[in-house]
Amino acid sequence: MIMIINFYLISGGWLLVSNVVIDEPSSSLQLSLETTYRGISNYHNNKTFLTTSAMHELRTHLAFTQLRFYCSKLQGTRTFHVTTVTDSIGQAVVEYFSGQADVQPIACGSFVTMENDNSRLAGQCHLWGRENGVLRVGKWGHGEDQDRLFRFTIFNHANYYWLFLPDGSKVRCDDLSDAVSSGDFWKVFVR
Repeated sequence: MIMIINFYLISGGWLLVSNVVIDEPSSSLQLSLETTYRGISNYHNNKTFLTTSAMHELRTHLAFTQLRFYCSKLQGTRTFHVTTVTDSIGQAVVEYFSGQADVQPIACGSFVTMENDNSRLAGQCHLWGRENGVLRVGKWGHGEDQDRLFRFTIFNHANYYWLFLPDGSKVRCDDLSDAVSSGDFWKVFVR
């Protein structure tokens, strides 16, 4: 099993587990939701996101300790690119997105921005999330189950989002626009 996983490792030891790349804006944006970790082998279709149960299964085979969220839209000219930290705060994020915990983790202090991040979202972590119907609680996500990696994963309500709905109706990266261009992408990595 590990040999198969290592095949998909990229520089820095990061494993690409979810990958959406817009090839042609006019084509269907329908996601391929993978319910088993083996679905990462479909990364080349540029429409793959793992469900929470697939992330949970992956974590039983590969004890990853970090997540990396990376999206960019050419029209918005902004890039959201963060990596969780390797302490207990970052570990809570990994456990949440791996379905090992249902408690939404605190956002601020749980990640660092990568060098090419120029997003507004990363600087507003105290305004992220929704918990028990209350918005802007300073937490990752929105508490839903299988769609944690792609549906309202990171957001400041009515301002900036990391969001890709399975039917392609809402596709946001640090913006409020659903317009896409060739080359726009959403990626999630683990290591």
